[in-house]
Amino acid sequence: MDALDLDTPALYVDLDVLEHNIARMQEQCRAWGVELRPHVKTHKIPEIAQMQLDAGAIGITVAKLGEAEVLPGEDVLVAYPLVKAKLPRLRELAKTRRVKVAVDSVEIARDLEGIETLVEIDVGVGRCGAQSPDQAVEIAKACSDFQGIFYWPSWLDEAGFRAACVRIDAVLDALSASGFQAKIVSGGSTPGASKTPLIPRTTEIRPGTYVFYDASSIEAKACVEADCALRVLTTVVSTAVPGQCVIDAGSKTFSSDQTVGSGTFGLVVGHPWTMRKLNEEHGYVEIHGPAHIGEKVWVVPSHVCPTVNLHDEIWYGRRGRVEGSWKVAARGKVR
Repeated sequence: MDALDLDTPALYVDLDVLEHNIARMQEQCRAWGVELRPHVKTHKIPEIAQMQLDAGAIGITVAKLGEAEVLPGEDVLVAYPLVKAKLPRLRELAKTRRVKVAVDSVEIARDLEGIETLVEIDVGVGRCGAQSPDQAVEIAKACSDFQGIFYWPSWLDEAGFRAACVRIDAVLDALSASGFQAKIVSGGSTPGASKTPLIPRTTEIRPGTYVFYDASSIEAKACVEADCALRVLTTVVSTAVPGQCVIDAGSKTFSSDQTVGSGTFGLVVGHPWTMRKLNEEHGYVEIHGPAHIGEKVWVVPSHVCPTVNLHDEIWYGRRGRVEGSWKVAARGKVR
């Protein structure tokens, strides 16, 4: 079956590009001297997680326990602040998997008896994490099984990474002075992966988006269009307004996230068109030249992670053919 014959809107993954992205990130991590622990919130698909593990990933990273409960990987890092009500599920998971948790509070650290724990450090992003070396040491003292530290560099530029390195070194030195050995220094993200060597004490990174990439990744120069393994197939349903066409995919297909730095909602492939606005089921596309009702159009989504989470299944294949589909098993697993 030709992918263009799919009913729209539909998500389609090119297996050749996906496999290349997985292999390339694994090779880059080896070159940087760090382990790869991919964040599976991007794809939420067991088969893709297994591909990453088979390629050499040491385990998986999840945001929520629900993802870990349906995705493979014997070594799981929960990269999200847990509250006490979640701990029974965490302990149940730990009966069959090796589990690690990132924490940034003494209160939760005290409740993680017998659980491998990483102390989260804020490296300038301002989301979560200990704010000083002294605070990091206090949290480490509350851990029963301290393993190291965790940081999230987000979209930091090179100067931001160098500043983050100073903060991390200060934390590691303070921990060492207090008798704590940080076996793990967990960092990374897809936008920051290439800057990993700027924080040389990093032992593992947690990129997620790299399996598919997206329009924001292109804008950040983390990839080029050919690296984008996932595309959304849409259909032009209206050309009534001059200079515009409407496609059958809106925020319930793409999410409401815009492309970072550009204010658009996706990259229309092969056309000099711009996605300017989304309603729930309508995508407003500024066009230059003709568009035809019934015409099918590929779009690289602005932010692939929430796009995937809106769909029950993703089609896959090679060279524009459909070979099968995957169930998005962790869709909606936000608890």
